[in-house]
Amino acid sequence: MIRFHRRLSERSVYMRYFESLSLAARTVHQRLARICFADPEQHTVLVAVRWNQKSREEEILGVARLSKFENSQLGELALLIADEFQGYGLGTELLRRLLQAAQEQHITRITAEMLRDNVRGEELLKKFGFTLRLLNPRFVRAVRTL
Repeated sequence: MIRFHRRLSERSVYMRYFESLSLAARTVHQRLARICFADPEQHTVLVAVRWNQKSREEEILGVARLSKFENSQLGELALLIADEFQGYGLGTELLRRLLQAAQEQHITRITAEMLRDNVRGEELLKKFGFTLRLLNPRFVRAVRTL
């Protein structure tokens, strides 16, 4: 996960976390433990990996998370794809699988919040039937009923 975060551009970090976060802040042990050891009752986490022949290690290409609100049929999703793999359909596939997982978990409404200038994210969510609404000059909320 640390290697994944090392490869992210400042723009990708900003688009995902809505602020600039240093590598040290993103990879502090407590934060990584919370992210990597998610409660399966509350979170579905999909990680796209590949075998890197050069480094002879698996590398993370993207991470998608569906968080189910406690005692609710409402979920929230987030996606983060390594810069060099953006634009190849990986986010599309991870989102498709998250929506399938949401249906299996009887989640009936999914939201996602993003920065207004995250045009790629907006396009992806629209493609999957999300409705976008401007929350304020900076943020957009995407909503889809399943």
